[in-house]
Amino acid sequence: MVQLGKSQKMASAARSEVGRPTKRAKHNHNVDFSKHFSVEGRSRQYPSLRKIICQFSGADNVVPMHGGLPPSDSFPLSSMLLRLRNGQSVDIVDDKKVASAQQYCTTVQGYPALHTWCEGHMKAMHSPPGQHEVLLSNGSNHTFEMVCELLLDRGDYILTEEYTYPSVIESVIIPKGYNALGVKLDQDGILPDSLLEVVMAHKATGRRSPHVLYTVPTGQNPTGMVTALERKQKIYQICSEHDIVIIEDDPYYYLQYSLGTAEAQGLDGLGQTYLSMDIDGRVVRLDSFSKFLLPGMRLGWVTAHPDMLQKICFALHASTMGPCSYTQVMIHEVLEAWGNEGLQTHVKKMQTEYKKRAAIVQEAAEKQLSKYAEWTAPRAGMFLWLKLTQVDDSMDIFEELKAAKVVVVPGTIAHCGGPDPGRRCPFVRLSYATASIEELPVGINRLGDVLRKVSQKQSHVQEEADTKITTATTMY
Repeated sequence: MVQLGKSQKMASAARSEVGRPTKRAKHNHNVDFSKHFSVEGRSRQYPSLRKIICQFSGADNVVPMHGGLPPSDSFPLSSMLLRLRNGQSVDIVDDKKVASAQQYCTTVQGYPALHTWCEGHMKAMHSPPGQHEVLLSNGSNHTFEMVCELLLDRGDYILTEEYTYPSVIESVIIPKGYNALGVKLDQDGILPDSLLEVVMAHKATGRRSPHVLYTVPTGQNPTGMVTALERKQKIYQICSEHDIVIIEDDPYYYLQYSLGTAEAQGLDGLGQTYLSMDIDGRVVRLDSFSKFLLPGMRLGWVTAHPDMLQKICFALHASTMGPCSYTQVMIHEVLEAWGNEGLQTHVKKMQTEYKKRAAIVQEAAEKQLSKYAEWTAPRAGMFLWLKLTQVDDSMDIFEELKAAKVVVVPGTIAHCGGPDPGRRCPFVRLSYATASIEELPVGINRLGDVLRKVSQKQSHVQEEADTKITTATTMY
């Protein structure tokens, strides 16, 4: 078996206050992934050619006649210059770095310098109590698909929030023949009682027990909820008792804020994660550069128990041969130029921007939508989740919204069961990430106008019905 390497020791950087538990559990249920792997997962091995190439990558005094890697002096780029918004310039002129950016990624875990950064950052932010390692990935969507392929066979069941990220349902779960079991949630995340109820009810059928939970715990897509620490602890306990692997997809973790007067917190005090309490090694955490840095670069990192991470590595190198080298080198050089202080400044800037946008939407909604919808003020991410109080199904007003030139996402699209014309769903998801600051209140106003007209129309219909009943009663 190919070895993924031991975690590197962090330099003496002080860990941010991330709400780690004061006590560790004395006993754990170390997960046995051999019981969780799918048929594909059990058979997935490291590609032989890829193994040879990575094994001898950069080896001294070796004549490399084993790989089909183009010679570096044939590459067109001799340097790279990046100009950052803060006025900094990143000039990449080192021959090895420039060559690495243009060559296939021939190291198992990704570009070594960036891998070291991600590993140190993971330890600083989460300090997991168990044995965990890091692998650079092509982003969370691709990693989620690979993890599912390694853990689930066609016909298996996967636990998800009742309303969840639509792409994982329509692009992965449904096409691959998995079945989603929805767990109820509120503004504080998954309801532990609902999770336990779903698990026990499924076990009672005699079918294979659901052994994978997919969750987006911070700024959840589509609801925007943030899972409370007490909830996480209870959910982790349930998963430990019933041997459930937790896929913690947390792209909005860095986009947390308060609509009050508090300043942006940066990387400090972002809250305890499932990874930070993972004494069993059952958490597969997906992190992404997309939401707090560069979405177009399609780059992230995954943290998991070595047995699980090894299989992800096998799948990744068989699928894409690893993340884009150019992207990895460029992002590392930006992070290196910033340093910890620069990254803090950037994250605070992102949090401040989203806080401002969320506040604008919240204020406009209070003025225009309070009679027609219910919602919880956003605390993270980029979405406002509305429950329409006078519309049974948000799809019923979709054409009116298009005519009013405002586009929102009908809640039914985000249901874990996938699109179903027969499902009545009163929810809508509003994004405040893309529209300009000036457009946000305009969009809320247009939504309010549509809901106001619908309400007036319903009142008129009800008045006519009441009149008919009164007339009929008088006649008799």
